[in-house]
Amino acid sequence: MRISVVASLLSSLALAACGTSSQPQSYIPPLTAYPTGPVAAQTLPPPVTAPAAQPPVAATTTQPTAPVAMPDASTATEVRKTDLVGGWTLASAGETCQLSMNLTTWSGGYRASTRGCASDELKSINAWEINGKEVLLKDPSGAVVARLMATAPTRFSGQTDGTKRGVQFYRG
Repeated sequence: MRISVVASLLSSLALAACGTSSQPQSYIPPLTAYPTGPVAAQTLPPPVTAPAAQPPVAATTTQPTAPVAMPDASTATEVRKTDLVGGWTLASAGETCQLSMNLTTWSGGYRASTRGCASDELKSINAWEINGKEVLLKDPSGAVVARLMATAPTRFSGQTDGTKRGVQFYRG
């Protein structure tokens, strides 16, 4: 009995709220037009143009480079895998491209990908792992493409395994 009384009361209140009100709606008068003066005409100066951007210089991967020594392991800082997650700039032998590293388990370690790399060596990177203080960048077969060590909190330097070219990746 008590529930039906409460339900009946709530229904009555809901219907009353939906009904039309006997009070008049408030009326907002239209805005008056703002008078403007005459429009002036004059010749505009020529547009300012930015200097033409220089096209990027294509990286050449056929030029021989002297082998680069690895950074000293005793001065390299410890690195955690969470420090490496995200986007990096990858540079080697005059070319720069993008390196992306994440924590998705992948053959040979964790997933990595490159974008905009000219050399086949850097294009082949698709995995990474940490081995002591070294960061290993790997190809699809699990072979090491490059070995790097932390030389600063957001900078890693080393060399490629095949051509022994200097390679680094850094934030920014």
